[in-house]
Parts: sequence; structure tokens; C-alpha cells
Amino acid sequence: MNEAMNLALVFGTLTLTCWMVGGAIAVFGNAEQCHPHRQQISEFVTLGLNILGLVCAILMGAVLVAP
Repeated sequence: MNEAMNLALVFGTLTLTCWMVGGAIAVFGNAEQCHPHRQQISEFVTLGLNILGLVCAILMGAVLVAP
């Protein structure tokens, strides 16, 4: 039980970190309009981090539900 809670905490921390970094990249990537490629890269990286955060959130829930 203790290992499952620790694993859930790790996945929860990864989820929060991915979403926070993805949000920061989205804000800073769209702040400058002089480089259109920067905006495209920012959107791609933000999407990847959001998907990774979602996967970590699902894994966290799975660890908590599994006995």
C-alpha cells in the first residue's frame, strides 16, 4: 500500500509539473510575435507536455484504484 501511494505521488507530481511547464511555454512562446516558427514549436511542445501530463494523471488514478 505504501509503495502504491508513493508511486501515485510521483505520477501526480509529474502531472502537475508537465502542466505547469506546458503553460509557461505557451505563455512565453506566444509573447513574441516576431518569430512565427517559435510559436509553432511552442504549440507542439505544449501539446506534448499536456498529453504527457494526461497520461501521468491516468496512471496516477490507475495506481490508486488498483489493489
